[in-house]
Amino acid sequence: MIKRNTYNYFDYSKNILVGIIFILPFLFVYEIICLIYFKYSEYEIRNTADIILHDIFNIFGDYSQIFYSLSLLFIVAILYFVNIKKNRKFKIITLPLFLIALEGLMYGFILTLILNDSNIFNLKGLYQSDLLLNLYLCIGAGIWEEILFRLIIFNFFIFVMFKTFKNSDIFNIFISIVLCSFFFSLFHYIGVNGDIFNFNSFFLRFVGGLYLTILYHFRGFGVTAMAHLSYDFILVSLPLI
Repeated sequence: MIKRNTYNYFDYSKNILVGIIFILPFLFVYEIICLIYFKYSEYEIRNTADIILHDIFNIFGDYSQIFYSLSLLFIVAILYFVNIKKNRKFKIITLPLFLIALEGLMYGFILTLILNDSNIFNLKGLYQSDLLLNLYLCIGAGIWEEILFRLIIFNFFIFVMFKTFKNSDIFNIFISIVLCSFFFSLFHYIGVNGDIFNFNSFFLRFVGGLYLTILYHFRGFGVTAMAHLSYDFILVSLPLI
């Protein structure tokens, strides 16, 4: 929240509106790469979370894509006016957006160390040379999975838990984090493009879900989305072996 032309970076970067503004350029790149990469293809690869959220708008038929895009702009507008109502001096500042990117990169690298026995040289078999496709897939995962699981599902669990147990703050947050992480891990095994279930990979993704959900709770959407995106990109794009 901005006061007298100054701001607290940690509070400002945690703001949901700031986080959404931060990811908008990535969404633009995501759609541009999709257009370029699959222009002459009979199929189009989309992140499963993107498909799930997109399917909600199928009720609008041929206009589903238009309503899908307008809904995000509508959410941004609502959040902006909410912030202006709380603080008339609120505005979008460029520097914190760069700091969010750097902070997210740091947390993404730390997550790589955690999930790979603190040794990034253990990432066998994950490197892919198609950087454009890798960037597209990593943006899809980092943005849409965070929107679905942290921005929507985690906050839904928080809402339900606090409505049910009104005097158990720590318990409510803990249960919400665990549930969100469980469904985040399980999500990777559903659908036609889902992985074959394996307990070891499920556990690693659950731990990753815990990490990202805790990060979201304390550092907000923008930092968490960047951490997820950068973690995935490290895994598949850097020839570390």
